[in-house]
Amino acid sequence: MAGRRVLSIQSHVVHGYVGNKSAVFPLQLLGFDVDFVNSVQFSNHTGYSGGFKGQVLDGDQLVTLVQGLEANHLLHGVDAMLTG
Repeated sequence: MAGRRVLSIQSHVVHGYVGNKSAVFPLQLLGFDVDFVNSVQFSNHTGYSGGFKGQVLDGDQLVTLVQGLEANHLLHGVDAMLTG
């Protein structure tokens, strides 16, 4: 189906619903094929008073992931990119 592949590059949290955690499932329910890259992985939203823990994907790591997708022709046919 044309126009139905999305690459989503957003944050991810273990607890809560922001970024890819809130975007991927609804898009899939609407029939989109979604590939996603988590730009960060945090324990929870950064607004919690107790803080948060986690990792940030740096630029080199993002480039490496994209190179892997390109090497396997997995970006061919992506119709939209969602970032946040």
